[in-house]
Order: sequence, then C-alpha cells, then structure tokens
Amino acid sequence: MSKLLKFFSAAVLLLSGAAVSALLWAQTGLEYQNPSVLIPVDLTGTFNRYNIVIPNFLPLSPGGAVADGADRFAKRLGQNLDMTGYFQLLDPRASLESNPRAGLSPAEPMDYAPWAQIGANFVIKGAMEAKGSNVTMELHLFDVATGTAKLGKRYAGKAADARKMINRFANEVILAITGEPGVFGSKIIFVNEQSVMLTELGSDEAEKLYSGRGGNVSHPTLGRGGRTAWTRLNGRKWELVVDGKVVYGGNLVIAPAFSPNGTIAAGYSGPSSTNIAVFDGRVPRVITNGNGIEISPTFSPDGGRMAYVSDQGGSAGIYVTSSSGGAGTRVSPGGKSTDPSWSPKGDKITFVTRERDICVMNADGSGLRQLTGGQGVNRHPSFSPDGRMIVFSSTRLGKSQLFVMAANGDRQQPMIPEFPGAQTLPTWSPDMPEM
Repeated sequence: MSKLLKFFSAAVLLLSGAAVSALLWAQTGLEYQNPSVLIPVDLTGTFNRYNIVIPNFLPLSPGGAVADGADRFAKRLGQNLDMTGYFQLLDPRASLESNPRAGLSPAEPMDYAPWAQIGANFVIKGAMEAKGSNVTMELHLFDVATGTAKLGKRYAGKAADARKMINRFANEVILAITGEPGVFGSKIIFVNEQSVMLTELGSDEAEKLYSGRGGNVSHPTLGRGGRTAWTRLNGRKWELVVDGKVVYGGNLVIAPAFSPNGTIAAGYSGPSSTNIAVFDGRVPRVITNGNGIEISPTFSPDGGRMAYVSDQGGSAGIYVTSSSGGAGTRVSPGGKSTDPSWSPKGDKITFVTRERDICVMNADGSGLRQLTGGQGVNRHPSFSPDGRMIVFSSTRLGKSQLFVMAANGDRQQPMIPEFPGAQTLPTWSPDMPEM
C-alpha cells in the first residue's frame, strides 16, 4: 500500500446514519454520510443539471486565520464538479445567508432558506486549517430540497496533498448524489513533445514516464493495475514497449491496447498487409486478415469482443469481431472512421469521424451521436473508467491539448490548460481511483 493510501486509510473514516446528530458529531468529529434517495443521472442525451453552490472555504475555528490557498481549493472543487456535466455552479454571493459558518458545527445549524431562494439544489461548505506543512480540511454537502446534511468528511495530512483531498471529496459527492463514485484521481497517459506523460483527472501537472529524445513515440496506453505500453521508432526498427521493457522489435507496430485478461494487441505490419496481432510470445500472433490496413484494437470489458479500424470496405471504418480474431462486421457509418474506444460498461464505442470530430454509438452501431463539431480537430477519444466522461485531444484553442467532456458531449473543456507543449493521443486508465 502506498504512503498516500495509508494516509487516507488512517485519516478518513466513513460512517453511515439516517441523519446527522450531535451524538454522531461527538463520536466522529465530522465524518458522516446520509444515505438519502440517490438522484439518477442519465448521460445518454441532454439532461437537467443540478445547481450547486460552493462558498469560499472558511477557517476551521471561528476567528482563525484563513488557510493559504483556501479560495483556490474551493474553486478547484467547483471546477471538478462542473467538469462532470452533472452540476451548474451558482454564485454564492447571490445568497442572503446571514451566518457564513452555518452548518460547519452542530452549534450553528445549516440555514437552507437563503440557498433555496437562489435555486440551489446542493451547497458545499468547507473549512481549512494549516499548521506548518500540514493541513486539515472539513467539507460538507447539504441537500437543500430535503433540508439534510448529506455528506461530511475530514481530511488531515500534508499541504501538498490538499488537491488530492479535493479530488477525493469530489468523488464522494458524486457517489452520494448518483450512486457511483467519481473518477478524479484516475490516470491518463498521453504524448507531449515526443515524451510519454502521465497525469490524473483533477491535476494541473504530469509525470514524465519516457523521453523520446527526438525519436518517434506513439500511442501510449494503460492497462489494469497501472500497466503501460507504447510504441517507438528506434533507428529503422519499431519497438513495442510494455511495462518499460521492449517485447517486440522489427516491422511497424502501432496503437497497442491491453485486453481485460492482460494480453496486449496492436497493429502489426506484415509482408503485404497490416493486421491486428497479439504479442504474447516471441513471435506476434496475427488474429485478423483483412488484406489491407487493420489497426487500433479496443476490447469490450468482458474481453469477448474487439473493435478495430479496417479499410477492407474501401474507406476506414470501425469493425467488431471476437477477441480471438476472425472476420469483423462494420458497425460505423459510411465515410472514414478511426480511433475507437470501447466503454467500460460495454454498451458504447466512441470514435473519430472525418478525422476531426468525435462520435459515440451503441456497440452494435445503432444510436449514432456526434459529440464535437466546428471546433478544431478532435482526435483519440477514450472513456473514463466509469464510462461517464471522455478524454480527447483538440486543436480548437490553437495547439493540440487534452480536453474532457461528459459522455453525452456536454461540458467540453481543457483538462490541463497551463501545461506546456502539444498534448496528443490520450488514453484513460481502466482503473478507478482509490476511495
């Protein structure tokens, strides 16, 4: 277990109860969860967002000093929740609340009326205290419609981990409201100026995993358990790198993907065609043979099926076959379609049409829906591990950058906008973050 996971295991305790009581406060200090009726969220089309208000965080103790960065962390929490597409942020200054500390202790109960007057469905209140390099953070979620405290958490640790606390609470908020946890803290791999980088949702930074040193590096991907793979050009030889080790070197190999059972497949160039091959031994094992170009495999979450790109029908399209290979069936519409990604729930495939716009369809090709349009070149979509968000690259602001959106196309926005250099070829890890 990592130091960070040990920290959270020790610092965060989750208890459930029907309501928040003075006894519960006395027993736990803060941590509680009110398991009221969950609000269903449908991400297949347009939907009503829930109005949420997040005032600036206050000092942990009345009369205390405001912790450095308190306003920044409140803003970050709002950005996280807005990014999911579930919420509409309201300006807390519109409220006529008379006591900003209402709801932060049992002695000062929450006053729901001022928030109901501005149309808020939920309110999050936070308080922070910093001592040296350590920080303590308390966060509350209030349900205005029912007049109940829905969730409360206390986190304590290094100030450097404060952003992770915000990510963790955002996941808890989404779990409390929708019944499924959020994915803040989950990993995304991408290419940045010929280097392989790793970031996480809710971060502004990225870690360098590999530097191409001027050579071609392409299509990094993530598997379960933090496994990594990418391809690179070493002189005139293409190499497939899995978990930091070269497992193949020779002809062109491109766009690898892990299957749920841990094997890896990629496009592999033979004497007369490029086909999907499995790299589970010393010699690549070809599993498709469309007598053309077949690349970009992606697997259904049960491991039974594989989607890939093939030009066997004339123009490149998305085909589906058994994960063991064989003839595929085209599921994408006419015209060029590339970059497929299978959803972790198995019901959807997202892909790129006309080399610039992202679409989503049911796994059988029905229910086609275009998600981007008229905003630069949008490529390489990849589903979040819960299937409710999509990461992709877009040139709509000039250089190529990572963008995220809800799975219905809502809330398209840059993910790490201040990160330097072009950002391309993102893939989301199938692993959910730790709760």
